[in-house]
Amino acid sequence: MMKKLYSFFLFILFVSFSYGQEIDLSSVIEIPSAYADQIGDPLIVKKDSLYVFRTPDVYLVNKKYYLTLIKISEIAGTNDDVTQTLIENYKKTLRRNIDLESKLENNFNQTDSFDKIMYEKTLSTINDTQKSLDSTINRLEKATSNLDVIKENTRKQRRKSAFEKILFALGGVGIGVLVGVSL
Repeated sequence: MMKKLYSFFLFILFVSFSYGQEIDLSSVIEIPSAYADQIGDPLIVKKDSLYVFRTPDVYLVNKKYYLTLIKISEIAGTNDDVTQTLIENYKKTLRRNIDLESKLENNFNQTDSFDKIMYEKTLSTINDTQKSLDSTINRLEKATSNLDVIKENTRKQRRKSAFEKILFALGGVGIGVLVGVSL
């Protein structure tokens, strides 16, 4: 038994090492919290690289959209009130969308919580119903057993009653014969 357990442990250890990924800690790129306040070009994230973000929020923008924003900014210039208004409105819309996304996530979490509560209550009701059905089945089995006993007792009583009637009739015939012979 101990050899089997030891062999199983070695097998699990072998499988975990053979399928595990090696992570070179020198290839992990850390983004400091100061990056959130940095002004200038954003950090370009490379495919299949590992990043550790120490910033409170990370906004991902694809390259095409980023280049479009740069071009709009270059064309309009920073002194243009219309461009500034557009950028401010976009920022407000972006913030509102982030807030809405957060609220939506909270609603989903609440819905999941409600679904879990309903599931647990339904499961409890099903368990109670199963217990009730088991109890009813046990009572029906006892009642069936009692009916079988009653049937058997009724048959015995009928046989006994019939036998007593036959004996009573034979006794009456015997008395009648004795009375008839003695007279």
